[in-house]
Amino acid sequence: MIAINGHPSAEDIHQELPFMSLPTVYGNLKLFVKLGVIQELPYGSGKSKYELVKRHHYHVICKSCGKIVDLDYPLLKEVEHAAAQLTNYKIHTHDLEIYGTCTACQDQQQR
Repeated sequence: MIAINGHPSAEDIHQELPFMSLPTVYGNLKLFVKLGVIQELPYGSGKSKYELVKRHHYHVICKSCGKIVDLDYPLLKEVEHAAAQLTNYKIHTHDLEIYGTCTACQDQQQR
């Protein structure tokens, strides 16, 4: 059994499953997204990463290396309410991405 933690890309998964072709990995990821098993995270470097669907949370993304970490923070319902009031939209949900530089990239930049 393999265990891929964090937010792997299709290429990361392929490295763990070299017996499976990369197009097959992409096809399975697309199917799992459609079935609601995983969520696609198209943030950062333009290369999608994936995670298991779980409780609502936010993401912090490194602008240098593209690493994504989860940010558990109370839902910003007041932002949804404000958006509804300002636009007359019926708001269903929201996403929030915060961009910065991870500690590993900070250390590399200081060298």
